[in-house]
Amino acid sequence: MTYIGSYCVVFDTLIEQMPDDTYSDRPWGRGNSPLSAIDEFRIENTDFEIDRSFDGRTFISVAPRGFLKRIF
Repeated sequence: MTYIGSYCVVFDTLIEQMPDDTYSDRPWGRGNSPLSAIDEFRIENTDFEIDRSFDGRTFISVAPRGFLKRIF
């Protein structure tokens, strides 16, 4: 059971912002990354929203837009 106010944290969302040739031996990249998985997840799970207040708390983050807060 997931409670209202709880979080689902997804790391490595920064992959979506990296150049396509950063890792030639990896199957993921723009459009096929943890961030694109969040976008797909939120289509069917409207009870979560991205909590952007975490994005600016650190100088460097591997999880921009990766903090999903349950609101319903």
